[in-house]
Amino acid sequence: MNRVSILEEKGSFRLVACDGRFAVVEARAGQVFGLPDDAEGGRDGASDSPDGIASVARWTGEDEARALMRDLSERGDELSRRIW
Repeated sequence: MNRVSILEEKGSFRLVACDGRFAVVEARAGQVFGLPDDAEGGRDGASDSPDGIASVARWTGEDEARALMRDLSERGDELSRRIW
């Protein structure tokens, strides 16, 4: 497997790429979590490392991953404006 690259970070979300595949992960408290969540809402975390990211990433095409990143970023911005 090639090296995992972080292409973009916004808040706790990261757009990552590896071997021509793309994913969005969430990083919190030294762990990374795959997105989107499963139907039950549970997510297994892994260490915040290239291997950890590779183990939790839900790989997809670039357009789909960028759209998810954009959606998550917009929702986070909207929520922060409502809170403050």
